[in-house]
Amino acid sequence: MQSYRLRADVQHCQFGAQTVCLDLSTSRYFLLEGAASDHLAQFVSGTADNEAISCLLALGLLEAGTRASAAPIADTPTRSLLDHRQPKASLRLLYRSIREQRRAQNALLSMSLGALLEPTGLPRADPESCGAVAAAFAHASRYRDATDQCLVRGLAMRAILARYGLGVDLVIGVTLPFAAHCWIQAGPVVLSDAFDRVRNFRPLLTAQ
Repeated sequence: MQSYRLRADVQHCQFGAQTVCLDLSTSRYFLLEGAASDHLAQFVSGTADNEAISCLLALGLLEAGTRASAAPIADTPTRSLLDHRQPKASLRLLYRSIREQRRAQNALLSMSLGALLEPTGLPRADPESCGAVAAAFAHASRYRDATDQCLVRGLAMRAILARYGLGVDLVIGVTLPFAAHCWIQAGPVVLSDAFDRVRNFRPLLTAQ
């Protein structure tokens, strides 16, 4: 009997009878409703029948193979470094944060999210060890428009911290009516946004 698994580049988050999905290969969100959303929930829970599997195959959400282990999930955020006054950022880190955001913005034009979010394999960082980089990105918003740039900021911050050997979680969260937001966490501590900015989003993807 043929076995199937959810495509590795499809992330999903269910809201009642609706499911928000993100295709990392095309960097596009889409919404499943009604029977399609139910079929996906059944497949994830291991109760999908032939009708459900046929529907998901037709939608291109399944591929042949055995089921992979569960995707990593970031800790539930409890606070943010940015909820307190930030120390003065070093000019070197400030310049690097602006330069890395430009690089991330250009990369998004030519690369998929799946390619940009390859695991770093780094050990989880202590939040306080990320404070100088977080402060630099907070101050960089004075010199670079941060409107609708959460993904660019998240990719850039993750990349800089990785160069220092600091592993963090890049989280993409969603809400309905549809909105998406990206932020960086070290454990339960948010590094790139105020706590109130992220608390109402439900995590859709965690990239370590």
